[in-house]
Amino acid sequence: MASGYPSPLLMWSRLLAVFLFALVALNDHLAHAISLAGRSSSMLTATDTVWKNASAQCSEEQVCTCPPDERWLLSSNMTIDALRIRGVFKWDEETAGVFLTVGWLLVEEGGVLQIGSSRSPIGQYPGVRATVIIKKAAINRHPVYGDRFLNGDGGTIKMFGKSLQRTWTLLSRSAASGSYELFLKDDPMAMGWNIGDQVGIATTSRGESTKHRIVDIRAATDELVPIVKTQAGAEESHLPATNAADGNLGSLWSSYLGSSQQHWLQMDLAAVSNITRVRFYFQDPRYAPEYRVEVKTSADGPWWTAANVTDGTSGWREVPLNVDHVHSIRMFAIYSSMWNRGYGGKPGSEPAWSGLWMNEAQVYGRQVGEVMPTVIVLDSPVASDHMGGITEVDGHRFEAAAEVVNLERSILITGEHDDFYETLEGFSTAMMGGGILDVRYTRLEYCGRRDKMGKYCLHFHMVGACPECVFQGNAIVDSQQVGITIHGTHKALVSQNTLWDARAAGIYTEDGNEMN
Repeated sequence: MASGYPSPLLMWSRLLAVFLFALVALNDHLAHAISLAGRSSSMLTATDTVWKNASAQCSEEQVCTCPPDERWLLSSNMTIDALRIRGVFKWDEETAGVFLTVGWLLVEEGGVLQIGSSRSPIGQYPGVRATVIIKKAAINRHPVYGDRFLNGDGGTIKMFGKSLQRTWTLLSRSAASGSYELFLKDDPMAMGWNIGDQVGIATTSRGESTKHRIVDIRAATDELVPIVKTQAGAEESHLPATNAADGNLGSLWSSYLGSSQQHWLQMDLAAVSNITRVRFYFQDPRYAPEYRVEVKTSADGPWWTAANVTDGTSGWREVPLNVDHVHSIRMFAIYSSMWNRGYGGKPGSEPAWSGLWMNEAQVYGRQVGEVMPTVIVLDSPVASDHMGGITEVDGHRFEAAAEVVNLERSILITGEHDDFYETLEGFSTAMMGGGILDVRYTRLEYCGRRDKMGKYCLHFHMVGACPECVFQGNAIVDSQQVGITIHGTHKALVSQNTLWDARAAGIYTEDGNEMN
């Protein structure tokens, strides 16, 4: 054409060439990003490149190094002296029973340790659990960090265990000493809790916080049945029968100077109920060595004996009943057994006419026709009373309840601990300087080193602004040092973690200027 302008066909050809060049450049850029960082969980798939069998790369006494240009997949047990990661080290999230045992583990700049991902967390497949065991000592100590650590130094560490909707809840009803069933404020199944999980219940008294295993999740066997009225054969004006059913162990009912047939306590129930058991708390030395537990099925019906106790003493005593359609219950003490009482059930000089001291009476069962709420059933009974639900004090109602925490996770980082309580030393975990540390729904146990600065269970150390840094939903159990330390790190997320027996601060912001 005489105009000198290129033909439309030529122009379209040039545009197509530019487009193809840009597409190739974009593809190269993506490939480069993947090889350098490997930090996106969606990128770390077996189709990206050839994965090497991690457990076949090194011998047990080596400092094993995953090179920058390699990707290792751990799908069988691996025991080595130490592990340095400069490439990509990925856990097989589909294989059950895999253990990594190591004296220390360091993820260096450009390296990636990935145990599960947001799309495929460990535990998504039935029976799969990831376990890292940190040995007490390494043959080859690291020149800076020593041994007994899992650290990042400019690298990326990501651990994704199976998430829970809630990691802790509260008791919705009080749990008495000896109880196997716990009523929770939140539904255990909806929270993601399972049979076999370890749980802890916090003390609300001078008793101990205790750990247990869930052996069942089902409808409750019984519950505390409300008592609407109490009356006694004899009572002192300042120590009336109502004190025995006020929920307060600090008050008591006294039958002082009652006649031989007046040392009884009657409890009328809020509704006709099927009763499984009753509990009485007598105070030394005025307890009932022998007594009957009587019931009746209507207000004007006859009393009949449901149980006999012949070895009564002070403190709590639980009496099984298993009687249906009960309207009222009565404890009737045998006067002749009340002579010469002493402390702790031993003979003494307390006379029968001094009567009884009963601090509290409790009735357990279910109202006729009631659908029972779901409970978790424990492998062992709670050792002391734990408050639950709503408490009323001087006309004010507030929630005063024990915390119940789930300590089970599908990723376990643990340390050799046969001498943990003697040496006061466990492993530590940290991201030192720049890098990314993202740990979610992981259990870390037997961690921290007493009086050793920086040797904490989970530690952001001078990472700076790191919105990708996360500690979420983790369980830290048995620590000799601070549970979680945030030092010189900002814009990170620390949420829904539970800490049990941390022998220092639970969560510690070290400089106090850590933001967001």
